[in-house]
Amino acid sequence: LARFVYSDQRIRDHFDLQMWICVSTDFNEARLTREILEHVCKDRREYENLSNFDVPQKILLKNITNKRFLLILDDMWEDKDRTGWIKLLAPLKTNRASGCMVLVTTRMKSVANMIRTMDEVRLSGLNEKDFWLFFKACAFGNENHEGDPSLQSIGKQIAEALK
Repeated sequence: LARFVYSDQRIRDHFDLQMWICVSTDFNEARLTREILEHVCKDRREYENLSNFDVPQKILLKNITNKRFLLILDDMWEDKDRTGWIKLLAPLKTNRASGCMVLVTTRMKSVANMIRTMDEVRLSGLNEKDFWLFFKACAFGNENHEGDPSLQSIGKQIAEALK
C-alpha cells in the first residue's frame, strides 16, 4: 500500500521531495540520515565522509528547508529507543513547509505505539480463499488455473505460509 501511495502521480505532484528508506532491524539514525541525504543532495561528497552526527543533520535541514517532503520509513522494527527516533526526525520537524509527511510501515504494534504520532492503520490480509485466487493469478497467470495437482499442492503450502 505504501509503495502504491509513493508512486501515485498525485503524490508526486504534491511533494517537492520523495524519499523511501528501508529501515528493517538496523535502526541507526546516522545511517538513516545519510540515506535520506542521498535523496536530497546532488553531491555525495557534501556528506559522505562525515563522522559527526550533527553535521549531516544540518546538511539535511539546509536541503529540505521550505520544501514539502514525503518520507517513507519502510519496515521499521525499532521499538525500544525513542531517542533515536527523536534525533532522526529533529531536522525534519523544523522544516517550515506545510504538508510534509513521514509515513512508517511496520509489522509490530509496539513500533506504532512508540511512534504514536497518530492512530495506527492496521491492514489485515485477504481471507484464505481470496488469497489463493490471487496467488494462482500471480503464479500461474490465471486465478482459474488448475494444472498439475502437485504444483497446486505446493502453491497452497506457499500461500498458507504467506497468508
